[in-house]
Order: sequence, then structure tokens, then C-alpha cells
Amino acid sequence: MLALTFFLLALCVRILFLQVVNGGQIAQKAYSQWLRDLPMVANRGNIVDRNGASLASSYTTYDIYVRHADIESEQDVANVIASATDMDYDKVFEKVSKRGYSEVLITSAVSKEVVNKIINNYKEGIFFTENTTREYTYGDLLTQILGFVSSDGNGQSGLESIYNKYLKGIEGVSLVESDIKGATLQDSLSYYLPAVDGMSIQLTIDLNIQREVEQIISQARLENGAKNASAIVMNPQNSEILAICTKPSYDLNNVPRDDIDVLLELSRAITITDVYEPGSTFKILTAAIALNEGVTSQHDYFYCGGFRVVNGVKINCHRRSGHGSQSLVDGLKNSCNCVFMELIRRIGLEKFYSYMEKFGITTGFGLDFPGEGKGVLMPKTVVTDGDLFRMGFGQSIAITPLQLINAVSTAINGGSLQQPHFVTKIVNNAGDVVYEKQNNKIRQVLNPSVSAVLNPMLYQVVATGGGKHAKIDGYEIGGKTGTAQKYQNGVIAEGKYVASFLGFYPVENPRYIVLVVIDEPGGAYYGGVVAAPVAKSIFEAIFRVCETPRDENLYSKDKLEHADIQVPNLIGKSLTESASILTSLGLQYLTMGDGEKVKDTIAAAGSMVSSGDIVLLIF
Repeated sequence: MLALTFFLLALCVRILFLQVVNGGQIAQKAYSQWLRDLPMVANRGNIVDRNGASLASSYTTYDIYVRHADIESEQDVANVIASATDMDYDKVFEKVSKRGYSEVLITSAVSKEVVNKIINNYKEGIFFTENTTREYTYGDLLTQILGFVSSDGNGQSGLESIYNKYLKGIEGVSLVESDIKGATLQDSLSYYLPAVDGMSIQLTIDLNIQREVEQIISQARLENGAKNASAIVMNPQNSEILAICTKPSYDLNNVPRDDIDVLLELSRAITITDVYEPGSTFKILTAAIALNEGVTSQHDYFYCGGFRVVNGVKINCHRRSGHGSQSLVDGLKNSCNCVFMELIRRIGLEKFYSYMEKFGITTGFGLDFPGEGKGVLMPKTVVTDGDLFRMGFGQSIAITPLQLINAVSTAINGGSLQQPHFVTKIVNNAGDVVYEKQNNKIRQVLNPSVSAVLNPMLYQVVATGGGKHAKIDGYEIGGKTGTAQKYQNGVIAEGKYVASFLGFYPVENPRYIVLVVIDEPGGAYYGGVVAAPVAKSIFEAIFRVCETPRDENLYSKDKLEHADIQVPNLIGKSLTESASILTSLGLQYLTMGDGEKVKDTIAAAGSMVSSGDIVLLIF
């Protein structure tokens, strides 16, 4: 009796456990055994530019399945599907006749028209599910920034990846009651849980500017035979990215998935992720720091003898014969290394490194993009005087193009460091704004008076200095050129350079800032010769697209200042002879090559230039 009582008690406890504690879970398992489900994929949200123009969208397609338990004639089913889809009958029949599966996928991503053809000749056992296909409106545009999705619709790179949880939506499901073999039960109930479409994101990108920049940069890379070419256009007041481009790239509607090495290489947003030595464009920051610390002014004078000896090591200016006595404005116009070695000496190591943190060089900005790079600086404990002096003119330091343009934006916008970003709004499928980016000031880095002094000096660089190839009559453009040698395995890579130009418009309260970087140009490699003309083309496109009128007073002044000097024939002459002739004509010069006699010049002999223009002497 005790044993029987114990058994009955245990049985009651077990029944109570199954019915009450685990009842819901077991019922769900039982229910799932007589339900067959097919997924209903949500439409992925759109990506649009700042004006609402579509950059990436999704459209509905359909997947075709067959349920073998419901098929009456395999031949009839295969024939209907093959005729509607133009697929090979034998391949379709092979899939339809597969055994051991409740459902078999025949094909994916077919159109509504194909589905209608099948429905018109419908045979039992054919089922459809909705799916989505991603389409990039302009194909090879913003390739590295937009990124791409996997075959199942999940973001794999770029903005598609980092905003995937907002874009992808929530999948739905189609359920139908069936027997143990998977055959649909007679008078069965069907259940349909609709998918919830993904949210859309609006970018800071201006499509009209972006398309112009893409075309200009693509052409610049080809004309210069460069490894790659990049550009960023930004609003320096709030760090909104208006355009960003790297070439070469690929069509996002035809992702090269069969070559992983090529895919990874061309998918890298090098303007955001990769560091490089900025060269003389960095001098803008050195000047800004020195002005902010009060260790120099626009009236300060310096002397350049062509080099400076630091701890027994000779560090050259790019002009080996020296620039002589010059003001800070002249130092910027001439891009004189000796001036900036003196400025960095006055600033000192500790303050310089603290400003690198304030500018976000060592910390980054928290950009809404995967893989944001940070600047590379040597540990302070190992920095020599020579290292510090080189940092003053953009060597022995590596930063990303995005860091450079954002730091310079701080220097020219009144000293306010802003957070660069891509997304301004996230909108759900009901049209409600669920997120809106507020302009995010990170910190005040410089006194506003610094920009008031620095900006006009940078205007002189473009108006009469090394940046003259970026000058546009009637528009006040400020900027700075840069030319940097590349390193490989810790040593200088012979013949490999990075040419760059960074410019902004207008001088007072700038609205646009442009950075152009040409990596390993095949011929001339100076930033003023290679990159500045490209930046000029971008500014011209911006003014055209945004219908920015020129200042007629400034335009008249520019015309009066044109000297119309004819470049002399210098081929066969020595550097000394060529320099003397060009200086007497009011022209500047740069050299390339190690020969003793001039082999060619840019601009070419006989062409017309203006006073102060640069002639490149090729030896």
C-alpha cells in the first residue's frame, strides 16, 4: 500500500508538472509538429541623401518552393515552374522530385509577373514566399560608405552593417497545418504573421555634390596613373560629411564576392580607416596651435637658410637654397619647413601632444561608421628633438584624412571641434522620426580669434602662394598643399609620394572644406601641381550645383592682378639658370628628379601663367 501510494503521488506530481509547469512549452512543441512555416522577409529600409534622394532601396521579390507531399504530378509541377521562370526543365524536375524534404526551394528572387504566370497554371504543391532584393540606385557611388548586404539581407559592411538593426526590420511567417508527412490537412487553418519593414536612414550626403566628386576623382586617378585617389567634402561648421569618395571601387549591384582579396581591398573606406603622413597640409594645425598659445603672430618673422641642424642632424627645407627672411604668412605661402620647425620648438612636446588629443587625433570622434582609425604618434618618452621638429611640418606623424579635415575644420570655424557623422535621421515605416542627430560639439579647442587670423593667411596661400592652382576668380578660397614621401618597412619608399590639397570656402565663416589625396601619382607628385587642380574642379562643381555666385568685386580684382606671363623654354638649362630666369619673371618653382639639366617643365614652355605661379622643373 505504501509503494502504491508513493507511485500514485509521484504520478500526480509528474502530471501536475507536465500540465501546469511545462504545459505551454509542450503544447507549442506539439503545435509546431503539425504546422509548416515559410518565412516572410521584411523589406529592408531605404538609405536616402540629405534631400531625400534614394541611394539604396529594396523591392519585393518571391521565392518558389514545392511541398512534395502535396504534389499530384511532379512532371506537371516542373513544367509549370520551368515555363514561367525560363529555367531548364530537367533541373527543375530534379529539385521537384527530391525526397526526404518537407519543402524544397526551387528558385529565389523572381518577379510578381513570374508568380502570376505560375498562378494562372497553378498545380498543387507550389508555394511562394515574399523576399526582398537590395538595389543601389547609382551602383558605383559611395561604394565603401554604403556597404553591401549578404544573400540573406543582413548588412556586411559600411552603413549597411552599422545600422543593420534599424534597416533590416522584423521577419514575418506563413503557417499552414499539415500531417506527419508534410501534406496540408483538408480544411486546415492558415496563419499569417506579416513582416515589419525596416526603418530608413537619411544621410548628410548631398547626392548632387557626391556625383560630381565621384566623376572628378575617378578622372584624376586615371590621369595621374595613381594607385588610388580620394576626396572628402564637409561642412566645417558642423562636420556634416557632404561627399566622400575613393577610387577605384565597384558596383554595389555586382559585388565581387568571388574574389575576397579584391572585395576587401576595394571595400575599405581608406579616408576613414587608414593613416598616412599628411605632409605640409598639417602645417595649418601647427600654425593654429602656435597662434592659440601666443608664441607667434601674423607679424612674426623667421629666417630660412634651407635647412636646420637639430642635435647634429640636418633637416632640410624643400627649397635647399632657403627662403631667407619671411613672415608667418610667407612661411605658409612658401610652405617653408624651417618656419614650422621653429613654431613647434616654441610650442613644445607636452603642449603639442595635448593638442593632438584635443583635436581628436589620438582619440577619434566616435564616427557612426565601422573601423574609424586613430592617429599614430610615437610615445612621448622616445620622441627626439628631430622627431618633434618633423612633426611640425607633417612628418613623423600619421593620421587619417578624416581626422585631418575635421581638425582643420576646427582651426577655421572658430575653434570648435564637432563630431563628424553620416546619419541625420532614422524614420520608421509609419513616417515617424525615431532618431534625429543633433549637431554635437565635442569641445572648444581654440580661441575664436585664431580663425580670424589664420583664415586670411590661408587665403593668401591660394591667391598668391603654392596653392594657386586651386584659385577660382571671384571666390575667396583658402587652403594648403601637401607632399609627403611614403614609407615601406620603416624606410622611405623611393619614388612613392602622396600629393594632397586641403581648401575651404569662403574665408569668413566657411561653408565648405575639401580634402583631395592622390596616392602614388605616376608623374608629377607635388600637391600644388597634382591635387590642387583637382580640388579646384571640385569647388567649381560645388559652386555650380549650389548656384553660388562669384564676388564681382573680387573677380575684377583677380582679373587686374593677372600678369599673363609666358613660361620660358628652360629645357637643357641648369637649376641655377632656371631659378634665376623664373625669379626674374615673378614666378616660383619646384624641382623633381636628380639630373643636372631640365628635361621638361609643368607648366609647359610657351603657356601663359600669372605672377606668383609655380613652375615644376623636371630633371
